[in-house]
Amino acid sequence: MKGSSKNIMTHKEEKQKNIPLLDLRRGFEPVEEEIKAEWDRILKGMKLLQGDNLKAFERDFAQYLGVSDTYGTASGTDSLILGLFASKIGIGDEVILQANCFSAAVEAIRLTGARPILVDIENGGFGPDPTQIEERISDKTKGIIVVHMYGHPVNLDPIMDICRKNDLKLIEDCSHAHGAVYKGRKIGSFGQVGCFSCGVVKNLNAYGDAGVVVTNDNTTAHYLNFLRVHGQVKKNDHQFYGFNSRLDELQAAVLRIKLKNLDRKNARRREIVKRYREAFSVLKEIKLPPEDGKNSLSVYHQFVIRTKDRKSLMDHLRSRGIGFGIHYPVPLHLQPAWDKANYGVYHLPRVERVAQEILSLPVFPELEEEEVDYIIETIFNFFRKK
Repeated sequence: MKGSSKNIMTHKEEKQKNIPLLDLRRGFEPVEEEIKAEWDRILKGMKLLQGDNLKAFERDFAQYLGVSDTYGTASGTDSLILGLFASKIGIGDEVILQANCFSAAVEAIRLTGARPILVDIENGGFGPDPTQIEERISDKTKGIIVVHMYGHPVNLDPIMDICRKNDLKLIEDCSHAHGAVYKGRKIGSFGQVGCFSCGVVKNLNAYGDAGVVVTNDNTTAHYLNFLRVHGQVKKNDHQFYGFNSRLDELQAAVLRIKLKNLDRKNARRREIVKRYREAFSVLKEIKLPPEDGKNSLSVYHQFVIRTKDRKSLMDHLRSRGIGFGIHYPVPLHLQPAWDKANYGVYHLPRVERVAQEILSLPVFPELEEEEVDYIIETIFNFFRKK
C-alpha cells in the first residue's frame, strides 16, 4: 500500500495475515545452496576449527569495518568478556554502562571481577547520557561500555572526549549494529574493542551462537587472539590463562557468505523504516525512534516505537497475526539478579519510562511490501478506533 496517510486510513483491512517479528526461513532460502555446498566441503575435509573460512571471514570483516584485527568467538557475550579482559579491566575496577541494554554486558563485567555502574539514557534517544557518565566517574573507573541499541549509533564524540580526559577504555557493544556508520566510519572501529554478536537473530547472523571482537590496537589484538584459545600461543605453551571461545568453521562459512549481502539487507531495512516513518508521523499516540542525522546511519536491528497504549496495541497486533517484541522490558537495575548481586539501588527515570512504552515492529529485510502495508494499516485502524 503506497501513497499518503489519508489513503492508508481509508483502506479496509485485508484478510488476516501471519507476519512474524522475524522469519529466519526467508533469509536462509537465497543462501541455502551456497551454505550447504560449503558445509559439505568442510565436513568432508573435517577441518572444523581454525580453517580457511574463519581466516577468510576475519579478513573480510576487518576490511569491511576498517579495523586492523578481527577475531571470531563462540558468542557475542564471549566477545564482551574477551574484550574487557584484553582491555586490562579486572578486580576492583568499575565499568560504566547504560541501563537499557541486555544483561550480557553486566555478566561480562562481573566475570572480570569489576563492578558495573549504571547511567540513564539520553533525552530522545537510546544511548547513554554523557552528563551522567561524567558524574559517575570515580578513581576506580576503568572503562565505558556503549551499546548501539537497536542499530542506532551512539553519539560517540562526547563519550570519546570523556574517555580521553579520564584515560578510560571505550568498549563498543555492536551486537545490534553490524554495518551502522558514525561520521563516515563503521561502528566497532572507534573503541579499544568492538564486540559483536552474530547469533541467529542478528543483522549478520549465523545458524548457531557466534561472535566477533575487533580492535585497532596491537597489544589488545595479541591478547584477543590467544585469550580465546586458553592463552596458548603455540601448542602446550600457555603464556597466560584464557578461555575456550572459538568460532567454528561451519558458522564462519555462514558469516563469510552472508557478509556479502549485509549492506543490501540493511538498506532494505531502512526502506521499510522509511515507509513506517512516513505513515506513523501523523499519529500523535506513537513516538518514533531517532532519525539518522548527518553523522549517523542506523541499520535498524529493531524498529522500536513508543506508545502509552502498548498493552492494547499488542493485543490488537496479536489478533491480526502480526508479530512484535519488547527489547527489553526490564532495565538492568530492576532485574532480580542485579538485586542479588548487591550492586545498589538506582532511580533512572528515562530508562524506566521508556521500558514501559517500547514496542518492536517487524523490520526484517524479506518483508514484502503488502506485509508492510498490512502492518501500517492495522496500526492505523487501532488508533483510529480509540
